[in-house]
Amino acid sequence: MEGNTTIRSDMQAGLPKVRRLARIVVLAAVAMYALSGVYVVQPDERGVVKRFGRVIVGNVQPGIHYRIPWPVDSVATPQVTSIKRMSVGYRIIDELRGIAATSREAQFVTGDANIIEIQLLIQYVVKDPSAFLYAVEEPHWIVRRAGETALTEKVGTLGVDALLTTAKIEVAQSVKEGAQVLLDSYGAGVEIVAVHLQDISPPREVADAFRDVASAREDRSRIIQEANGYANRVVPTARGEAQQLVTAAEGYRTEKVSSAEGEAERFLLMLGEYRKGRTAARERIYLEVMEEVLGRVRKYVVDKKAGDGKLDLRFLSPRK
Repeated sequence: MEGNTTIRSDMQAGLPKVRRLARIVVLAAVAMYALSGVYVVQPDERGVVKRFGRVIVGNVQPGIHYRIPWPVDSVATPQVTSIKRMSVGYRIIDELRGIAATSREAQFVTGDANIIEIQLLIQYVVKDPSAFLYAVEEPHWIVRRAGETALTEKVGTLGVDALLTTAKIEVAQSVKEGAQVLLDSYGAGVEIVAVHLQDISPPREVADAFRDVASAREDRSRIIQEANGYANRVVPTARGEAQQLVTAAEGYRTEKVSSAEGEAERFLLMLGEYRKGRTAARERIYLEVMEEVLGRVRKYVVDKKAGDGKLDLRFLSPRK
C-alpha cells in the first residue's frame, strides 16, 4: 500500500515535466509545419503557387517566399531562362544513340508533289510558367506538333528545287512564325526563339536521280552564264561598230550634202555671170575647162618657125 502511494506521488510530481515536454514538442511541430511554407525560387526559375488546385500566383520572381503549407498551397518552379530544344523530323534521344530517323518522321510532300526529307531543331523558352504547366498536356510535344504542322504547310507551297537551294532561310522563318501562332492559340505559354534546319535532302532511294538533276541544272546554269558572258563581250563590240558606221555615214552624208550645196551655189553664181555677159562667160568657162583638162595630159609645143614648115605627127601615135 505504501509502495502504490509512492508511485502515485512520483507520477504527480513528474506530470508537469511531461506536459512541458509535450508542449515543446507540439510547438516544435507547429513551427516546423509553419516553416515548411518557406520556398526558394532560383534565378533561372519562376514560381507557380496553387491553392487547393487553383493557381493563385502564376509568376513568382526569384528569391525567398512563403506560402501556406501543404495541403493548402503547393508550389512548382519551372525553369524559364534556359533554352529548351525540340526536334522535328527526328528524335534527339535517337540521334544521340546513333539511330536514324524513320521515314514517317522525316518525309514531307512538296508543292510539286515530290517527297523531301527535312530535319529541323526548334529552340524555345517558357514565356508563361502557369500556362506551360497547366494549360496544355505535354507542352514539349505540343511544340513538336506545332512545328510539324507549320513545316508541312510551308513545304507544301514550295517546289523541291527551291527547298534544296534558296528557300532554306525562308522555311526556317516561316516555321518559327507559324508554330508560334499555333502555340499561342493553344495557350501553351512558350516562346520560340529560333528554328534551325539541320538537314534537307531527297530520300535515299532517289538521291542518285536528284544528284543527276542537280548536275544537269548546274551544267545549264554554266552554259547560260557562258552565253551571257559571250553576249556581254560581243554585243558592246557590235554596238560600237554599228555606232561607228552610223557616225561615218552621217559624216559622209554631211560631206556630200555640203559639196552638192557648194556646187549648186557655184553653178548659180556662174549662171548669174553668164546672163550678164554670155560671150565673156563662155570664154571663161572654156578656159577653165581647158585648164582642167590640159592639166592632166602631156602637151607638145610645135614651133612653126623651126624646120621646113612640115610636121610629122606620127610621133603622137603609140609605139608597138
